[in-house]
Amino acid sequence: MMNFSNNTSLVEGQSVSLRVSITGSIIYVAVYIPVILMCVSGNALVIMTFIRFKKVRKVNNYYIFALAIVDFLTGSVAMPLAISNRLIISETTCHANSRSYLFLPAYVLCSTSMCLLLAITVDRYIAISRPLRYHVIMTRQKTTKIIIFWFAFGFCFGTLPVWSFGSDPYQWVCGLEQYDAPILTVHAIVGSFLIPTWLLLLIIAYVRIFYIAYLRKDAVSNSRSQRAKSVQWKMRMRTTITSAFVLGTFTIFWLPHSFKNIFEIYLAKDLKSLLAVQTFCEMLTYISSFMNPIIYGWRNHQFRTAYKQILKNCDCFQGNKPEQNSASPDTDETGSINLTRSMSSVQINISE
Repeated sequence: MMNFSNNTSLVEGQSVSLRVSITGSIIYVAVYIPVILMCVSGNALVIMTFIRFKKVRKVNNYYIFALAIVDFLTGSVAMPLAISNRLIISETTCHANSRSYLFLPAYVLCSTSMCLLLAITVDRYIAISRPLRYHVIMTRQKTTKIIIFWFAFGFCFGTLPVWSFGSDPYQWVCGLEQYDAPILTVHAIVGSFLIPTWLLLLIIAYVRIFYIAYLRKDAVSNSRSQRAKSVQWKMRMRTTITSAFVLGTFTIFWLPHSFKNIFEIYLAKDLKSLLAVQTFCEMLTYISSFMNPIIYGWRNHQFRTAYKQILKNCDCFQGNKPEQNSASPDTDETGSINLTRSMSSVQINISE
């Protein structure tokens, strides 16, 4: 077995060492801790918002809820395991048969995120291209089944690296040597070429969505007899733009990881440079996991109001007193919209 540092000890009969010095390991973990905390807390806030406030549980927000669960598990499970795999050198973390299992949560959650982004894109396409039939096509029951299907597909695809048929299960994979498992090679090819292609297709789909929205804009805005539909259209467009921001953020932070294998070949000349390349690419992907709650709070006033109410109820801001006339997430402009006109005394209820 290869040792990469002088910090070596015996744990249950096997030699354990650190890839870098103790000081370097502390710095490495310290850099990850804020990312983990923001990822876990931010997505926990989204999950609590969806569960607690009934009016937030719109059909399109089911995908946001599912994506928040994936990102929450990324911060609480996948990231700690990935950190230990990168820093600790032992038979458990470096033998091919066990190392793949330790990275399994990251593989599965990454695959599921990609699938949910596809589901969100299709949902937005239907909402914009078929606005009158959207609630008929995308029901809560159908949306739930779609999410369950993509979770199952993401799990199946993410577990492929574990099934390393025809390879040596005890091959040492913590050095610069390439692991020659055929299934891992296929998985690496998918990560390097299929993911960028997948993201490009989703971006093209959003271009098509906004083009359809542009064609429909004048017809909707000029129809004074359908003001309710006009407001509903604006809400759907705002939701679509928010989804586009989510996809764009995911694309920016995931593209370096898609080319990680190429970077490792040309930039990783020794073990320290290899660790640096791996850390840089993986850190960007983990940062994307806590960006979504920020985007929701920025783009969606309903989520932002819910965040404030949850944080105030848990005494996170004890110095701030609740506002007497603050808007409730259950009666916000992005959820169920009540437009009360004093002259006509007509109330229009709109829900996306």
